[in-house]
Amino acid sequence: MPEKSRTQISKSYYSDLEKDGMIFAKLIRSPKKSGLLKSVEIKDLPQDFVFIDAKNFPGKNAIETLGLTTEIFCSERILYEGQPIALLAGPDKRLLDFLAAKAKIEIEPLSEPNEKSVLSQKHIILGGGRQKNVQKFFNKAAFKVQNKWTYKLDSTESNETNGGLCYFSKDSLTINTPTQWPSHLIKNLSAVFSIPEEKIFVNKTISCEPSVNSLWGNTLLVCQICAAAKTAQKPVQLILSREENDKFISNPGEVSITHKTAFDKEGTIQAATIDIDFDAGAFNPFAEEIIDRLTIASVGVYNFDNLEINAVAKASPKPPATINIETIDAQAFFALECQLQKACAAAGFEPGPLRLANSKILNHQNSRMPFNISIEKGAEALTAILGQSDFQRKFVTNKINASFASDNIKQRGIGLSTAYDASGYYGTSIFECNQKMEATLQKDGSLVIHAISPSKTIMEIWKNEAAEILQIEPKMVKVNSEFNLKNEPLIPENFYSNLSIMTSLLKKCCQGIQTKRFRSPLPITVSKAITKAQIKQWNKARFRGTPFNSTSFIVVALELTVDPCVCKPEIKNIWVAVSAGKILAEKEAENKIKFSIQKTLAELILDEKLSAKNISISFVQSESEPAQIGGLIKKALPAAFAAALSQATQLDIHSIPLKSGEIFRARLEQSAAAKEKESAQKKEGGQ
Repeated sequence: MPEKSRTQISKSYYSDLEKDGMIFAKLIRSPKKSGLLKSVEIKDLPQDFVFIDAKNFPGKNAIETLGLTTEIFCSERILYEGQPIALLAGPDKRLLDFLAAKAKIEIEPLSEPNEKSVLSQKHIILGGGRQKNVQKFFNKAAFKVQNKWTYKLDSTESNETNGGLCYFSKDSLTINTPTQWPSHLIKNLSAVFSIPEEKIFVNKTISCEPSVNSLWGNTLLVCQICAAAKTAQKPVQLILSREENDKFISNPGEVSITHKTAFDKEGTIQAATIDIDFDAGAFNPFAEEIIDRLTIASVGVYNFDNLEINAVAKASPKPPATINIETIDAQAFFALECQLQKACAAAGFEPGPLRLANSKILNHQNSRMPFNISIEKGAEALTAILGQSDFQRKFVTNKINASFASDNIKQRGIGLSTAYDASGYYGTSIFECNQKMEATLQKDGSLVIHAISPSKTIMEIWKNEAAEILQIEPKMVKVNSEFNLKNEPLIPENFYSNLSIMTSLLKKCCQGIQTKRFRSPLPITVSKAITKAQIKQWNKARFRGTPFNSTSFIVVALELTVDPCVCKPEIKNIWVAVSAGKILAEKEAENKIKFSIQKTLAELILDEKLSAKNISISFVQSESEPAQIGGLIKKALPAAFAAALSQATQLDIHSIPLKSGEIFRARLEQSAAAKEKESAQKKEGGQ
């Protein structure tokens, strides 16, 4: 008999599911960010409630992620405030909350705080002469610009929070949860509770956006729920609160990047130093991946003959930062593009020509840069936006008008930004040559794609592409997302469900089937994967070469006004140009970009929601393979907004998101400083 699939795709939310005899669970967390946990207890616990901590955990109290071991419940040394130290489960939710709040927690202070150890780092020097001294070029530069940029956008989830419903039945374990990494979940559950993998069944419920789901955080949470289910011998459901979810599951971590850039009088970059500081939280199995991607993106599409990059991920007594694969390097683009716009404002350079003059990539010229990034029709996209937005005229006009600011006139600002969205990082530690696609042409002429089910838009693209190659009706193309033990994908879903890579592999599968279909009997199955030759384009040890399978490119111009009375920005116009190969579903792509624009705008100012009515989107079409566009807006829009706001207010916007009222308070301080200066000058003149 064939092995039963361990992972099923559900159309339900786990929070809507019920099971006879189901009880509820709540985590008890450390109230302190460091110390030695001596004890945690709840007195007078009712008979139908169960309490679990590291001491009575019914299995191995640890999971493993990419070689990193993480405790399920803290056993001794506390690493961060909010670390799970115990779990309480019972049939009454109100009583559950009451009892959990009564937990007596004894923590002994540590004489020494937790060390801020280095989890990952990169040091790159390019140019600088024989001494590799990049600093010497700053001494003779015509203009020098130095700024520190901070980016911590929170991708708030609109669906249910993370959690799960788990239960044991005889010798098997069933999980209902929005996991994005089933193989990681199953392997850890097997190791933790000593259950054969073939006896663990995952019902993958509807999840929020894959990019904001903590890959290992979900596994940790499910192990905690299963511990309660095993101890109570009942189905257990745990639903995180929104506050818990945002703090411990969708925590993006904070990245600060310091740029120091030297220009000649024409605006050509002579030298640059880039310092990247990533707060990874208490531990982080993806620290190396994040630092790699931030380092590569920190130079964007620009050319630096003399360059020094220092990138470091440090542990801190904070919740572990999650990994957002769609926007993993957004912070680097924000810092770089804001730095260039700051240079234009300070030295009088023109934003468009400055970018073109300093990019050999956009102009398809050979570069000495260690990262070979392929951008198709990038210069065309940039030129198109400069023309559509009338950028240069508005940039100069707004700058002049800002010097004559009035309390009665709205100030205008316009900002420009570029970014790329890269797919298939060849230096990843998450998988090695493991992205693959399999398709079978059945006897009835239908095609079955064996893959994790994609979005509706991507599914339509797959159907149309396969139908065209095999000359069948699109309705004859189906996806089978059930895998047996041997073929189940080992990598996270948001790595697997990738438009550019997976669509390319599907086309190769269909072409292989088409070659065989008239010479071999049906059914015909063809598998294709990323090859080792492709991966070898990137030298991981030397950290240079071609790092990505494919890239898309975006240019954004944003125009806004600021009300002088309440100092609130209003978005007037947004222009977007995208180069992403052959756009297979242009209307759907346009809608996705518009949705991403509105979502990102809503995150730029805390407790305020910006929106835009006038959005212009254009695609630079080509016949190249389609490339991913999902993360483009998040990478480019914040910098364009910050640049426009800085110009309109004459304030230095160095951090995103802004706090509500921050612009108003800064303008008051600015006005007070100006009056104080004017008063001092009058006194001086009077003397």
